[in-house]
Amino acid sequence: MQICIDQRIELITVIQTLCNYWDDLAKRFFNQELFQCKYKENVNLYFNKYKHHETVDLFNKLSNEEIDISAFLTLLLNYTDPSELNKNTNYNNIKYEIFIDSIKNFYKETQFDWFFDNNKVEYDKIINDFGNKEILLNEINFIFEYLSIERKNYEIIISPLVFGNFGISTNIKNYIIISPLGYKDTRYIFNLKESIRVSRHEIAHTVINDLTKKYFDQSKYKNVKTPEKFVNNLYNNLETIINEYIIRSITYSLEKDNNWAKSLLDHEIKNGFEKVEDIKNYILENCTENNKLIKDNKYKELIDYIVSKICE
Repeated sequence: MQICIDQRIELITVIQTLCNYWDDLAKRFFNQELFQCKYKENVNLYFNKYKHHETVDLFNKLSNEEIDISAFLTLLLNYTDPSELNKNTNYNNIKYEIFIDSIKNFYKETQFDWFFDNNKVEYDKIINDFGNKEILLNEINFIFEYLSIERKNYEIIISPLVFGNFGISTNIKNYIIISPLGYKDTRYIFNLKESIRVSRHEIAHTVINDLTKKYFDQSKYKNVKTPEKFVNNLYNNLETIINEYIIRSITYSLEKDNNWAKSLLDHEIKNGFEKVEDIKNYILENCTENNKLIKDNKYKELIDYIVSKICE
């Protein structure tokens, strides 16, 4: 399982950075400023003259119409590495093909390959600051076993410009995107325990999202209102909240360090997921067999249970 900096993600996040996309999200939803770092300085210094490039303007327009903040990360990961950016086999989404053509122009006109090659030292530093990769990879094995999935189909991407972390599936590979927590004294700040939690969480997204989509009956829950506390935290529909509850309950149940488990539970409650303990117990009692998640109608019943807890 590879841990790397991905040129496709750097390409799209540079474009996003030029129009303050991630910075604005941090201010809007969490009332905080994104950390500044050497790499971001390098980006601003090199690309400042391209702030009004047609690709940046086009992204501004498209992003105002797209509610999924991971949509453009997902888009680029469904294409090959630049400069070709060819669509992966069986990827049929044509919604942003014009944008891909524009990105190709941006790549060439800005000589992005030169910028990427000349920041390899900084990329190596970010990877080194990430921490002990052997411990992380060993600790996240539990989630692969629990979800009955192949570790070889996954790759961890460290992305210094994004706000948050993401689990993204393509028909070629699954990707876990992790961003640093901050930057201090020339170091990119990561926390190994937090990286393990985030990795388990985002890996679970690549399985749980599809399972929920399969068993979620939209008509059955059409009158269930999304609690305001979740809407204000980027979770703006019931299906998303169900995914988050299941994933957070699973990652909480897999944590063997009691002190860290307690801090995880406190973290979830603080973020509005007050029923994690109840849902964890329900999953262990009803949806787990031989330490593996059951993926049949038991999962459908789990959705019903979660909705009932949300409505309490």
